[in-house]
Amino acid sequence: GARARPIHSLTCTEQSWEPVKTLEMRTTGEGNDKPLKPEDELPIDINYAKFADWLTERQKIKADWRDRLRLIQQKVQHAVENLPDNPQLNTVKAGINVSDMNYHTCKKIRDVLTSDADTSKKNWLGQYKNEATSAWEAILKLYAKDNVHLAEAAQVLTQNVQYEIPALRKVVQGCVKQQQELHRKEAEYKRVSHEYRARFDKECHKLGIKGSDVRAELLERSRELPSIYMSVVEAVKSSDVEAAREVYAA
Repeated sequence: GARARPIHSLTCTEQSWEPVKTLEMRTTGEGNDKPLKPEDELPIDINYAKFADWLTERQKIKADWRDRLRLIQQKVQHAVENLPDNPQLNTVKAGINVSDMNYHTCKKIRDVLTSDADTSKKNWLGQYKNEATSAWEAILKLYAKDNVHLAEAAQVLTQNVQYEIPALRKVVQGCVKQQQELHRKEAEYKRVSHEYRARFDKECHKLGIKGSDVRAELLERSRELPSIYMSVVEAVKSSDVEAAREVYAA
């Protein structure tokens, strides 16, 4: 019957220079209906890798939370297979593997089911008639029991900080390096293309064409050949050529 209230803001850091990650905890129990004191609002620095141990030592979660979480994950896998066809549910599930589903994903699915007219109906005992809705509601209750969802959050936090974030950083660094290399190649290709364009324009100028349609322009130039040949014939018949011939003949 005690009201839930935030007790502390937890600031978890890997090293002093790492980005700060803040988690808000909500608990129920004795004394939670009392007014907050100033010291209750002070942040607590907790090493992210020891967050689950910190929760266990303060009896916020049970020592066997891993076994409980595995049981919940098995139920989630079975519940996913029995989900009805629903556009909103398909959006929630898009791009998410069953093994990656967590408390928040399950809550989104439950909320979709309870907001639909067909799957949100209850019997006179207040229980959901729809089998899928009832199953996801039961899963959330298992999460809430002994704060398994907090233990899962601690596990996800540790996984993300130790493995996922460093891996993503390496991916980003690789992408940045690849982008820089592509920019270098682009600049090189542009330089070479400008050189070849200049050479092409020079050759076109020699041929007396614009270069917009090389084949058509060369065919057009070929029509000038007969007149060129005739001018050569006339030149051969000229008196100057005849005089030169006589000199060689002598």
